[in-house]
Amino acid sequence: MLTWLDVLALFTAAAATAVGVKKGSAFLLVFPLALGLFALALGQLPPVAWPAAALVAGLFVAQVAGRIDLYLGSSWEAFLGGVAGFLWGALLAVTLWTGLPAEYSLATGAYRYPSPRLPLVVQEAVAKSPFALPLFDLIQREPLLRRLILEAPPAERPTPAVEAETLPR
Repeated sequence: MLTWLDVLALFTAAAATAVGVKKGSAFLLVFPLALGLFALALGQLPPVAWPAAALVAGLFVAQVAGRIDLYLGSSWEAFLGGVAGFLWGALLAVTLWTGLPAEYSLATGAYRYPSPRLPLVVQEAVAKSPFALPLFDLIQREPLLRRLILEAPPAERPTPAVEAETLPR
């Protein structure tokens, strides 16, 4: 059974595919630019903001693609743009399914997804989704994806000597 989260993610993927078909092969040419913008956002924003960052990057790139004058024939235009739109839509959908906050549990040594601090309606949507938990588990199993998405860079920690100096005696 699909949840409202699944419907939102699938609608977003379909809309991105439609934009790609409309923009044509120029969308495929600027697709790497969108990926680069999104990669920059990954390092600067929390995971909750990634869907919005991906959407903004996609809309920006769609505007850039509209200004490129390239025509390969109507069937090729639609196909190449549709491929780029589908790939971008899939990225948007994955960020919607996996971009909610997760919480690391010391007891189990694993991430709990979604965080129990989220509203119950969001937790239920993720728990009942046929896509969200399997995708999150895939990200958790793959070392590169896990490092990129789940594990934030460690904050600078004071050295033990500094900690000892700051403790009251």
